[in-house]
Amino acid sequence: MKTSIPQYDDAMVQVLLDAFWADNAAARVWGEECEQYGTPLVIDHITLRCMNIDRRAAPFLSRGYVDADERIEYPEQGWWAKVYRRPGYPALFVDQAYDDARGEKSLIPDWVRRFGEAALHHTAIRVPDIDAAVASLVKRGVGFSGEVVGRRGSRLRQIFTLAEVRDGAAFSVLELTERNGYDGFHPDAADSLMQSSTKIA
Repeated sequence: MKTSIPQYDDAMVQVLLDAFWADNAAARVWGEECEQYGTPLVIDHITLRCMNIDRRAAPFLSRGYVDADERIEYPEQGWWAKVYRRPGYPALFVDQAYDDARGEKSLIPDWVRRFGEAALHHTAIRVPDIDAAVASLVKRGVGFSGEVVGRRGSRLRQIFTLAEVRDGAAFSVLELTERNGYDGFHPDAADSLMQSSTKIA
């Protein structure tokens, strides 16, 4: 339900989130949980998949986002990403396959060819206790693609829900993120999550 989504003044960001909420059942369930218990729904970051990061990020740079000089590299998995930040908004994580032979191993080009570059691949919700959040969602029928990545008490812990399916393929996932004094993106976690994003209900 729309009332559970944080509202942003930037219409471009809001349209992306509204569309994600409309398409992702797990996000709607988490919103209902937050409304039921009166807890804030905090969006940690949003993720776009594309063929060219700089080109896809350009509209966001013109609206207050800045290149945070955070680059995630996974040559063995065929992809890389850049992080953009804007005060008062969720971080923007934009990824693509490498343009050379390394990119042949990436999951991203097939996803982009099927779904385009306009939709969010995933939205990450920041939670204070990821184990409790997972347990709460499981009770409401939400499935997860694997175990929590990151040991208890570590600086960053993450998990993906099972993917929503569109046209017979994995489309979008909700990510739960627990941060403990760390605002970056741990590469090992990002890689593990990437591999799990194709698991569907």
